[in-house]
Amino acid sequence: MPKPNEQTNHKVPLCLTIDVEDWFHILDSPAAPTIEHWSSLESRIERNVEKLLVLLDAFSAKSTLFWLGWLAERHKNLVRKCQTAGHEIACHGYAHILAHEVGEQAFRNDVNRSKAILEDIVNEPIKGFRAPGFSVTNKTAWAFDVIREAGFQYDASVFPASRGHGGIPNAILVPHFIETQHGHLLEIPSSIVEVFGRRACFFGGGYLRLASKSMIKWGLNRLLEAGQPLVVYIHPREIDPYQPRLPLSLKRRFKCYVRLKSTISKLEWLCRDYQLYTMLEMAENYIKSLYYEARTLPVINLGGNHRITWTDSGEEVRTPVGHQSIRDRILKVEKAMATFLSPAINEHVILNEPQLQPTYR
Repeated sequence: MPKPNEQTNHKVPLCLTIDVEDWFHILDSPAAPTIEHWSSLESRIERNVEKLLVLLDAFSAKSTLFWLGWLAERHKNLVRKCQTAGHEIACHGYAHILAHEVGEQAFRNDVNRSKAILEDIVNEPIKGFRAPGFSVTNKTAWAFDVIREAGFQYDASVFPASRGHGGIPNAILVPHFIETQHGHLLEIPSSIVEVFGRRACFFGGGYLRLASKSMIKWGLNRLLEAGQPLVVYIHPREIDPYQPRLPLSLKRRFKCYVRLKSTISKLEWLCRDYQLYTMLEMAENYIKSLYYEARTLPVINLGGNHRITWTDSGEEVRTPVGHQSIRDRILKVEKAMATFLSPAINEHVILNEPQLQPTYR
């Protein structure tokens, strides 16, 4: 990626993600209606998503829309319209549940139900997932197994800092593979910068609405300097200052409704000054950079952390050797990388035997 001070004729690449939820899909509040009442409430999703599509089309910008399954099955034509416009359709679960509240089996049922609905609508595989509220935590590592078991290639559920509904404060800040029981899952965490030794976000939800454009730009430049991807997330309700208001607590009202009128102008600025593209495209580009430039590739094992470092001369592996041979593990990483590469590159990446020779530390 170009440094922020480099002269270039190309816009800096940025990934815009949209968590497609309606105004009443507020998490973790007794004031929020339960799913049994959702159908009786006014829906504002059509007008808000349509407004976003018009804005993105005006700048030839692309995005990834993480659709809630409950909404998708009620707005199938809108989902297809997003797909036809060139945006990526991804999964946000079905009933907007928090992983750490419902447990493994209920989470699995919810994820599989939503994926099946979306794939039936768009008639193609859904490759990306994001948990509502970034609710995957250190205590719900089983969620990564569930997500990979469902057939997703990448996940965007990790918020690598503290937050109300979840967050993993010690998570790796750059994309990395998670080694699950069902194969390798590429994790693309939310964008975070460190400010005076503390992790902070200016790039999504209430954070984006509260931060000034100069603060957001400063944070994006910090991400570029650190070689981290630029990921922004919003919800359709955040461009809707006139949405109905739930009787939330004072703190939650501030988080949910502060500066709603600022969102559209910030999106217009991002579309104008940055090159917006989908999360799947970002994942493919990131993996290609690893393959071509031999950069460090973090790999996390759910039973304990380790890191594989790709080098020109071989491979350093910092991990105890488990029941699998290290060569088998390297081959699985190579195959996982190959899923994001073109067929021509796949011929060189998927091997009967790993090319790289590991050394143990």
